[in-house]
Amino acid sequence: MQRETAPPSPPSFPVVGHAPSFARDPFGFVSDAVESVGDRFVMDLCGRDIYVLAGPSDIETALLDRESFAKLDDFRIAFGDALLSVEGEQWQRQRHAMEEFFSPRRIRDHAETIRTVTERQVEGWEAGERLELDREMRQLALRNLFEVVLGQSLSAEEFDDLAESAHALNLWFKPTSWALPQWVPTPARYRFRRGAAELREWAESLLADAGSDPAEDSLLSALVSLRDDPSSAFDREEIIDQVVGMLFAGHETTALAMTYALHQLGRNPEPAERVAAEIDAIGAEPSLAEIRDLASLDAVVDETLRLFPPVHGIPRVTTTDVTVGEHTIPADSEVLLAVWNMHRDGRFYDDPAQFRPDRWADTTPRERGYEYVPFGAGPRICIGRHFARLEMKLALVTVLARYRIEAPEPVSVSPQMTAQPSGPVPVVLRRRDGS
Repeated sequence: MQRETAPPSPPSFPVVGHAPSFARDPFGFVSDAVESVGDRFVMDLCGRDIYVLAGPSDIETALLDRESFAKLDDFRIAFGDALLSVEGEQWQRQRHAMEEFFSPRRIRDHAETIRTVTERQVEGWEAGERLELDREMRQLALRNLFEVVLGQSLSAEEFDDLAESAHALNLWFKPTSWALPQWVPTPARYRFRRGAAELREWAESLLADAGSDPAEDSLLSALVSLRDDPSSAFDREEIIDQVVGMLFAGHETTALAMTYALHQLGRNPEPAERVAAEIDAIGAEPSLAEIRDLASLDAVVDETLRLFPPVHGIPRVTTTDVTVGEHTIPADSEVLLAVWNMHRDGRFYDDPAQFRPDRWADTTPRERGYEYVPFGAGPRICIGRHFARLEMKLALVTVLARYRIEAPEPVSVSPQMTAQPSGPVPVVLRRRDGS
């Protein structure tokens, strides 16, 4: 019988370990490590061991066994007792309270609102204009979050401040900071703490303003009711934490997915033309049922979430010694599930670095199992996944019915809490009719 051992570790520097290599190129470091030592390895960040799991069977184990693989305390630093960060009975109570709002049926009821918000955004664009696509999509996603989830409108003046505060929460996981001990002060950690405080002020203000008259079918209305019900087991602080979590997670990942989808269509005209032809075939104001049947559009969404998963890695911490294959991960160990690397692994996908929506013609995300986990999987799968996919599809239909996108520059990605573009994502708009 083979004795269980710790996973291997790639060659490293004295004292600092893998920190310089990881901070310089996190995705490249993980890819090289998988190639050299396998799907399970130990990463040494200045004496702090991170156990990396990069294969589908190991990621399945970690996502299904929520008792052994818990969420990091880092999430509580960012979100307090929000659904994103809690465990056990508290997680079950919060998930139960909010999951009906995010059910496919409820989300479909809001399709026209999402479409209207998107049309208003696109109406302000001009043919020939050079847009910062990432900023436009953050604005669109944030406005949809407010109108659909929170039941309120967001003025243009409020957008920049709120978006900056929410965006700053990414910085806790910026590689150049995450590779260092938590006590080391860095500019990214300063901006994170300031953004977290500002976002909490936003949440408190929203709850105060909506306390008397929130939109009846909004999640904010449900949270206000829970806050005011002594039997709900939700206290004021926990409700504020839910709003903080929603202000970040409710728009950030969807904005990224829409950004990368449109950018890739701007650099790959063939799939863009296929989607445009599908849209033309169903007319100017397609029904939701017609949009759901657009096979090329679905393939673009699936491929975008494969090549650019907004949640590029899922951090966990072990609560007990865990056996993974022939290796053992000790209790209280930090674990990183390397989603980005797995989604771009040639063992699972042909031409993995290429944007190829046609790869989904003869398979589905469900059939790929744990080789494809853009929303996580298992009991803690993203509660907003139906909302995100519908928002993506409605946005793409609205934009591509009017414009052809040109993306003159490739995009590079900076892994933070989410997979952020390293800088602005410029595109040029051309009218579909040639004008």
